[in-house]
Amino acid sequence: MIYRKVQEVGKGTLLISLPKDWVKKYNVKRGDILELEVDQLGNIILCLTKKKFSQNLSIVDCKQKSLRLILDEVAGAYLLGCDRITVSNLLQVKSSERENIRSFLSKLAGLEVIEEDRDSITVEFVTDITLLNPNKILGRMSLLTKTMFLDSLNSLIKRDVDTIENVIKLDDEVDRLYFLMVRLMRSAIQSPEIMRKFNLSAIECLDHRLYASLIESIGDYAYIIAANIKNGIHPLNDELVDEFIEIRNFFENMFDIAYKAYMAKDVTLKESILTVSDNVEKKVDSIRTLVINKPINEISKIFSILSAINFVRKALVDVTDLTTPSIKIIA
Repeated sequence: MIYRKVQEVGKGTLLISLPKDWVKKYNVKRGDILELEVDQLGNIILCLTKKKFSQNLSIVDCKQKSLRLILDEVAGAYLLGCDRITVSNLLQVKSSERENIRSFLSKLAGLEVIEEDRDSITVEFVTDITLLNPNKILGRMSLLTKTMFLDSLNSLIKRDVDTIENVIKLDDEVDRLYFLMVRLMRSAIQSPEIMRKFNLSAIECLDHRLYASLIESIGDYAYIIAANIKNGIHPLNDELVDEFIEIRNFFENMFDIAYKAYMAKDVTLKESILTVSDNVEKKVDSIRTLVINKPINEISKIFSILSAINFVRKALVDVTDLTTPSIKIIA
């Protein structure tokens, strides 16, 4: 935290000095124009009208690192908002790992390869983030994860292998949008100008980040259900099919309520989703009772699916917890 004492010069003119480290970092000079903005809480936000950032570059060195660590460092650089990422010392990794790295880079939205040789790959973020709409990205994520989850339940009910493969493919697209959303929100938090273009407050940026995380995790659990079915599960009897159909129908309603509640900030929908959530929980308990006498390997797979269903149920309830009523501040 930096503190400045208000000084007075002349007849009633008040001033404070600019932090030396900030001035040096952004190369602020005498005569530069600064922009002042007052937020809803009365805080003054100071911005450079023409930012003079140095090249935002991150270098990921592959030497003596596992593929997992390399990919984690690349993802970290992307999420932190680095404009250019260079993966170096690629001769130190296997050719198959190089292809995995290249494939991972291609899945990060907005990145394009601008340089590549035998020992390195350099990518650059070429998208103007101020032209993106965070609400539309969240809407797309919500639709994809709803589709994934309901299709995973449909594939369980109908034994539809093609549907299972589609769920698995959609998971990559959800991850791609999630990484982009985190990057946007981190950039907005650090830049009042970007936050203003997105028409979001700092709290709304944090809520969007959490909402995206919850939705992305729903996609992961839809993938788990699909993977359990793909790995082999005995056809369900008619009684179990009926139970899972009811669960699927409940979730169609839950997804719609959660998305509407969050986007409209409608707290009145909280009670509705809790009612549906209770119904799902009862159905899950009922299915556990029905399968208790099945072979242990079948019980294990069905219980894994039920655990995924319970997680998604709780995640959608958590989404509605992010709704906040409009508060009128009286001076």
